[in-house]
Amino acid sequence: MPKGVVFGVFTRPFDHGFHELESGFQLDQSGALVAPGIGEAGRRSLEDITLGPGPYPAGAVWEAALVSADRSIRIFARVVPYPISSSDGGCTVSLELASHLGDRFMASGSGFPAGEEVTTELRYSGRAIQKRNRVSAEGLLAPELLSHRDLGADRSARYSVRARTCEVSIDYDWGEPALARR
Repeated sequence: MPKGVVFGVFTRPFDHGFHELESGFQLDQSGALVAPGIGEAGRRSLEDITLGPGPYPAGAVWEAALVSADRSIRIFARVVPYPISSSDGGCTVSLELASHLGDRFMASGSGFPAGEEVTTELRYSGRAIQKRNRVSAEGLLAPELLSHRDLGADRSARYSVRARTCEVSIDYDWGEPALARR
């Protein structure tokens, strides 16, 4: 970090844009980012701030950023506080909430046998949608967008990936139940 540059801390919840939480941070002589405190509190160190989303939907991304006052320097962090994931052996599958309506999820996976053809299956509302996908040389599944349509009152679903050496399934809720905050 360059000296003399003022930074702010921003967060972005799943359903809103970025907003500034803290401001006025600069490098001190020891190389720590600090901001002047109010009254007798003295200086505040960035290391002493605990950030978190609070109650949050499962599978939803939460982001934080350290941004210079002139916006020329931006450092981002991205996390899913309550992941939707499952594994079998070395194979892992996760879902990321991709819609503010709770009806779309991005599925991804890792640890699968390189180059193998796997079968994915999405089951919901009495439907079963199967696809065949090839695993990359790194053992990664290509991201797959899972979309749900309103076909009744049931909002439960299951996504499965079947390979020769493993089978991973995730049971999850979609629609309004997917947006419930934990």
